[in-house]
Amino acid sequence: MLEPSFGGCGFLEAARDALIALGCAMPSESIYGCDIDPIAFDHLAEVFGSPVDTSGFVLGDFLDRQNEAQWPAKFSAILANPPYIPHHKIDRGKLKKLAAEPGVVSDIGGRSSLWAYFISHSLSYLALGGRMAWVLPGAFLQADYAAPIRLHIAEHFRRSLAIVIRERIFLTEGTDEETVVLLADGYGDKEVGRKSELGEARTVDDLAALIPQWDGGEWRGITTAICPAMLSMDELAITSFDALKAKPVATTLGAVARVQIGIVTGDNDFFILSQEGARAAGLEEADCTPVLAKFRATKGLSFKRADMAEYLEGGGRALLIDSSCSPDNQRVRDYLASFDVERRAKISTFKKRTIWSAPNDGNCPHAFLPVMHHEGPRLVLNDLNCVSTNTVHRVFFHADVTENIQRLASISMLTSFSQISAELVGRRYGSGVLKHEPRDAERIDLLLPKMKPEMLDQAVTAIDKALREGGQAEAMKLADKLIFTACGIAVGRTSKLFRDALQSMRLRRRPERRKLP
Repeated sequence: MLEPSFGGCGFLEAARDALIALGCAMPSESIYGCDIDPIAFDHLAEVFGSPVDTSGFVLGDFLDRQNEAQWPAKFSAILANPPYIPHHKIDRGKLKKLAAEPGVVSDIGGRSSLWAYFISHSLSYLALGGRMAWVLPGAFLQADYAAPIRLHIAEHFRRSLAIVIRERIFLTEGTDEETVVLLADGYGDKEVGRKSELGEARTVDDLAALIPQWDGGEWRGITTAICPAMLSMDELAITSFDALKAKPVATTLGAVARVQIGIVTGDNDFFILSQEGARAAGLEEADCTPVLAKFRATKGLSFKRADMAEYLEGGGRALLIDSSCSPDNQRVRDYLASFDVERRAKISTFKKRTIWSAPNDGNCPHAFLPVMHHEGPRLVLNDLNCVSTNTVHRVFFHADVTENIQRLASISMLTSFSQISAELVGRRYGSGVLKHEPRDAERIDLLLPKMKPEMLDQAVTAIDKALREGGQAEAMKLADKLIFTACGIAVGRTSKLFRDALQSMRLRRRPERRKLP
């Protein structure tokens, strides 16, 4: 058995106990490991007793190991809780080497976190028929760079299972992140198109009960998709959802629009001010340009001048400073001159702009979409004709998309159907927030049935009113009734089915925090 980053020796201790239970008289002779930290070797005596034979344990970087002389050529099992270091914190020289020599899974790419390279390199040490178990971050199921790893594991092991643990088990180590336990058995049994299974455990105790059931063939995970949100959908919900996706009126946001990030100022505290902040800086409101910096400033189906005024009056920061908008304005020039010159030279965003003090690119979108949210995305039409910062996506409808279709798309985004789709294509993060990158957002499913203009007008008024009164649930019911009826499906049954699934998805997305003793 190999543990490529044994650290505190927790897995080594578990492996020792398992071998003893199997009747192994000398378990230490079957356990090998590697760690870059010398302190990890101090723990070996606690596990195996003193004096401990460390000949099977290598001090160094596992990713640099090749045909290690003191190790067997292959291992029948690999257990690991690898480092979760993101790519931007990996030494540049190391990252370049990893990208050039990624291991067994050749198409990982250069933006992967360190754990991905650990999996890829470990596979070169795994014997045919071997098995492995990994404790991984939620990114294993969501990150684009992890897709080749997920595919390789699914197709090169006789069976594999990813178990999402809802409990945050590493809070004491400062990690508030979803944990995924990956199990794989029967290495070398290749089958193109085979899928991994997906399951869920609420707590570590639930995980301990689930693993032997899977190992013994008494329980199987779902294979519909390696997406945690799918765990909330029963067969009827999946069938109904797929049936709607197959309708001619079904499309995606990307089919009718292009999603783009908002402007990047380089220093929001300096460039985006509140009314009070502008006055303190010697600026007038007319010296600034309105900008949507926080999605919460939007209230209804569209973002209006009155919404901006209300947000500013409440102390919100939404006044953008841009030298290109007021090139001869002495007040603006004086304010920009107050930015520390040395600090300005260190900000990479400023270096990318022709004029460091001109963050506004002037590309005002047709609509806005939040980047991160807890209660699902809204597609808000841009009546104010302003830009947004990169906390809010900009949505540009294609030239052939009429104003009525834009309004219909805004309503369709609120339906339980599209909200489920948003959960399926989004990325979950530690706090329970859901994030959509631009390409993720473009994959959100919409229903755009034909509709009489007067019916659409009435719906826009009613749904906008519901949203502004804080009735997100009521707005969803109204959107479901309008869209589902126009699609010719049973509104009550379908809406309840989807809303129940959606509620379960959002509850599962929220973390269960319990600090372990």
